[in-house]
Amino acid sequence: MGSNSETRRLKENSKPRAGGEDRISRLPDAVLCHILSLIPTKYAVRSSILSNRWKNIWASVPNLDFEDRSNRCIAEKKYKCDTVGFSTFVDRVLSLRDSSIDIKKFRLHWVCSSDDFSRIDGWIQTAVQHNVVELDLLVETDSSDDFIFEFPQCIFSCKTLVALKVYSNCISYSPPTSGCFLNLKTLYVGAEYPDSDSVEKIFSCCPVLEDLTIMGLLGQYEVLNYKISAPELNTLRLNLPVDVGDHDQNHSIFISCPKLENLVIRQDILSSYIFVNVKSLVKASFTLFFHNAENLQPNFDNRAITCLAGISNVQCLSLSAHHFLKGHCLPAFDNLRELKLVLHDCYHWDLLTELLKRSPILEYLVVEYEEDKECVDDYDEHEYLKHVLYSEHRWSTPESVPICLISHLKTITIRGFKGYPHEKKVAKYLLENGKVLNKMTIHNGLYKELTQKRGSTTCQVELV
Repeated sequence: MGSNSETRRLKENSKPRAGGEDRISRLPDAVLCHILSLIPTKYAVRSSILSNRWKNIWASVPNLDFEDRSNRCIAEKKYKCDTVGFSTFVDRVLSLRDSSIDIKKFRLHWVCSSDDFSRIDGWIQTAVQHNVVELDLLVETDSSDDFIFEFPQCIFSCKTLVALKVYSNCISYSPPTSGCFLNLKTLYVGAEYPDSDSVEKIFSCCPVLEDLTIMGLLGQYEVLNYKISAPELNTLRLNLPVDVGDHDQNHSIFISCPKLENLVIRQDILSSYIFVNVKSLVKASFTLFFHNAENLQPNFDNRAITCLAGISNVQCLSLSAHHFLKGHCLPAFDNLRELKLVLHDCYHWDLLTELLKRSPILEYLVVEYEEDKECVDDYDEHEYLKHVLYSEHRWSTPESVPICLISHLKTITIRGFKGYPHEKKVAKYLLENGKVLNKMTIHNGLYKELTQKRGSTTCQVELV
């Protein structure tokens, strides 16, 4: 499984230099095993050629990392040859390693054919029999394949399994009705064009789950209806971008997690979110994006506002928003202390103003500009600058100064500004009205004139 050049390099690196000694080979076996556990298994196996001292060390390594990176060829003959070579290597490693050593981590990333499913099942069973703690699976087939790989039942009942990561375009999940994932604390489940019922089953039977990530590339016909109810869940990440399809899909996600503290949502075709009993929430990050305003998803704005209202008790919020998110409809964020707002080419300053008004105890503010490449491509250079400079959403001074600026806001950071007049007005307004500001950091040297007038005599302005 290795080239001659790599073999020679391993031998050369293992030889002591003139006047020195081979200190690595003098290390205890346990230390050497730990070192080899940090690299892919194919490299760990190659270490056996270094010397008699290294010959069998790899067989006691608790971590197994198998990944087939060979490019799949259209020629079926070569593809089968690559497949045979990889699968033969995995078989030999599993048969030759020390069977008395438990497997701590088993990682398998393989683009295969349906003919290989039974072999994969056997490898997973071997890992489970050796008390695997972490299981990382990426199993994919050709898009032309219609075959389904049934998730091995032995994984559901594995009592030592603590962390599971699985991504596939062909796996189906059918857990038993009881006794599933008794000690699983971390779960990452991903799929291309996921089947709602099948994927939901895998994260609906985890009694002690603390960290859940759901990743799904949505297509035209998939309608998600997820119910996430986990009594011990602390962190939830939902990354559900859309490939192609109707912008009016009625996705819905129900979340009932009393111990949830961290929430990350990234969507463009936004689901209808229902939050129940999420009073422990501390941090939330929302990336709500849609590049083509002409084809805006119906009810997107209402769904976004409803979603934010469901987590309005949050203490730290990161929000990346476009112009269709209406600031005047925002909920009150009475507990919000840290806010990061990422604005795009629309420069929707009303959103910043309303967030400040609705966050009375806000202490830390980050305002960041991020260019939309797709938006830039829609204009020529002159039209783009006109679009940015003369947008209807240019800064407008609020009628009254928000409470947080007068009494709580201590730190402001501004990133990515280009030096446009309306950007300078925003920075100037925040600096002049921040009565208790300790520090304002501006990542652009164009704002030297802002150092003159400040609302707080103790405020330091740092230009980066």
